[in-house]
Amino acid sequence: DRSWAMTSMTVFFGMDLFFILSGFLIGSILLRSVETSGFINVRRFWLRRAFRTFPAYYVVLTGMVLLFGMTASQRHHLPLEYLYLSNYAPVHREDLVMLWGWSLSLEEQFYLSVPFLFFGLSKLRSDRARLTLLGTFWASALVIRLVLYFRHPEWDPQDLYDNLYFRTHTRFDTLVCGIVLAYVQQRWSAPIARWLEAPAARAALALPSLGCLWLLMYPWMFGQKELLLVRVFSWGTLTSLMYFGWVLLLLNGEGGWIQRILAARLWRRMATLGYGVYLLHIPLCDHVIAPIAQALIKNHHWPMAAVWPLSVAALFLLSLSAGYVLHVVVEKPSLFVRDRVAR
Repeated sequence: DRSWAMTSMTVFFGMDLFFILSGFLIGSILLRSVETSGFINVRRFWLRRAFRTFPAYYVVLTGMVLLFGMTASQRHHLPLEYLYLSNYAPVHREDLVMLWGWSLSLEEQFYLSVPFLFFGLSKLRSDRARLTLLGTFWASALVIRLVLYFRHPEWDPQDLYDNLYFRTHTRFDTLVCGIVLAYVQQRWSAPIARWLEAPAARAALALPSLGCLWLLMYPWMFGQKELLLVRVFSWGTLTSLMYFGWVLLLLNGEGGWIQRILAARLWRRMATLGYGVYLLHIPLCDHVIAPIAQALIKNHHWPMAAVWPLSVAALFLLSLSAGYVLHVVVEKPSLFVRDRVAR
């Protein structure tokens, strides 16, 4: 619905970090493949990606259709959801069964082209040429957003959000940023780590990121009239620049409590369940946690101060449990088949 859409306009930082880290992961995998074998097996890449993501997605989507039914608009757009094209449908609750699947659709569409991007990189002989190609590709998303923005001066904030925020052709820059991070980390991790030993170097990397964060947190500083234009820069460009510096610091810094926490084995185990948790957390919230919370407030007069943290904790534990079941029942068998089909 519109209220959900407008609310999420202000909390896109986490989603953009998700895209950047996803691009970093895939970029690292493909770079290792090129380094070890000298080429990218496109068929193997696509098959491994499909076996990793498709089965759980289709099980959850089909389960929601069977359990909760559909509106007429959801039924109309359901083929787009099955084809991983939901980010090109109206991204509203009344129009999509699995509203949050738009981000997965964006990723899958982008990853269809990634092997060809790496093929182009392999034909270039210097790091400068490769980074120029990646930088140009990254900047082209902003160019597309600007062109669309100036071609449609009649758009209000909701129109801008619907037409720019979800579409692959306007939001791929964060994924490219992740690939740039993977390339930089692979080629220069040792000299970067030595450079960051100096406090001045860490400040030089952190301050621009903090500047981007300030612009993202206060988009109205340029005036209400320019707010939509600031959004055009925010959705991908500023977040890429912000996270680029912070991720490099985390990867190459001298250590500290943040790195020790993030390196804990617990997070690696939880990351195994992350995909299932992402698929299931919203239906669990809507159909299990929220009704119980509403009953506690309305019928038993529990205070919101108690219900809210209990609901968050219960959703976290329930999502992890359901994600584990999905991993064991669906994901592990799919990965078993994948390892034999896509060697």
